[in-house]
Amino acid sequence: MSAWVDNFPGLFRRRQPVDGAPPVNVDGEAASTTTGGGLDNEPVVVWEAANLMEAQVVKGRLESEGIPALIRGEALATIYGLTAGNLAAAKVLVPAPLADKAMALLLDEAQIDEAQTDKSIDSPESTH
Repeated sequence: MSAWVDNFPGLFRRRQPVDGAPPVNVDGEAASTTTGGGLDNEPVVVWEAANLMEAQVVKGRLESEGIPALIRGEALATIYGLTAGNLAAAKVLVPAPLADKAMALLLDEAQIDEAQTDKSIDSPESTH
C-alpha cells in the first residue's frame, strides 16, 4: 500500500516564513525542531567485542553500575548466528560524559580477570 503526499494535504508540508518569522505548519502552528542532543551526548565506543554474546556481557556489567549502554554490530551476525569473524564483531557504546567512568570500570575488570588467569596458569591444581 502506498501513500501519496497529495492524498494528505498539509501533512508533510510547511509554510515558508514570510519575513524572518519561524517556520509555520500548514495548520498555522509554529513548526518545532529537534536538535538531537548535540555532540556532548554522542555515543562513544568503549569496548570492541569479538561477538554479540561478549558485547551483551559487557553491556550488562555497565548497566549494573548505572551506565546506559547500547550494542552496535552487523545485522548479518544476528540473522545467521555468527560467533566468529569480522561480521560477528560488535561494539559497546555509552554516552560521551560517561565514557571515562565506563572505561575505568571495564579496564579494572579486565585486569582482575587477567591476574586470575595468570595465577591459575602458574599454579595448576593437582588431580589425584
